[in-house]
Amino acid sequence: MCRWWWSLTYEVVARPNADGRAAALRDLLGRRSMKIALLRHGPTEWNAQGRVQGHTDIPLSEVGMAKMAGLRLPDTIATTSVFVSPLVRARQTARLLGLPDDRTDARLMEQNWGAWEGLTREEVFARDGADAFVKAGSAHGETFRPGGGESTGELHARVAAFLKDAAREGFSHDVGDAVVVAHLGVLRAAYTLATGWDMATPMPAELDVSKILLLELARDGTPSIADLNIDFVST
Repeated sequence: MCRWWWSLTYEVVARPNADGRAAALRDLLGRRSMKIALLRHGPTEWNAQGRVQGHTDIPLSEVGMAKMAGLRLPDTIATTSVFVSPLVRARQTARLLGLPDDRTDARLMEQNWGAWEGLTREEVFARDGADAFVKAGSAHGETFRPGGGESTGELHARVAAFLKDAAREGFSHDVGDAVVVAHLGVLRAAYTLATGWDMATPMPAELDVSKILLLELARDGTPSIADLNIDFVST
């Protein structure tokens, strides 16, 4: 019998309990893939008014609270681990969906838009020109800090670092798949990291940020698209 088989048999049988034997099998045969579902918070008053939110801590509107309270994640989405932006609109969304909101991570906050926060698109254009949001796209945005806030490159770096740490935890400690409750900018950044979209063009029609984005993570945290536009379930 081949040497590989004897190595596998020894490693599995030598473990003193069932959990240890299962871990040995995962180590030798390779763990399953890890998936992470990302979703955006519910609507706020500033969303309805078309205002840039960023790090400004705006709560859900009454409409937003009613909407999210009537939704749940589908059974196909595992909720073993739940990571939440510390901003109140994301934490409210998690609670209304029946998810815990106590495991927050600042890397999941919306992009910091600096002096643009609280402004409408028209007010941003009047302040910084009609190409203001074009400059904030990745063609210029790797270093451009809109309104003195955070660049696209900085946003991508922190989201990539989060995904790397989530994968490390998921594969090392067998905590299973995960859910992230965050913001539009975080979903766009995750999609960009997974697809290479340059963000200088309009948001791809295939990406509906009102639905769930499902990524598959490699062991090093590199993301790829597992599924797009997964619907919530109405209660």
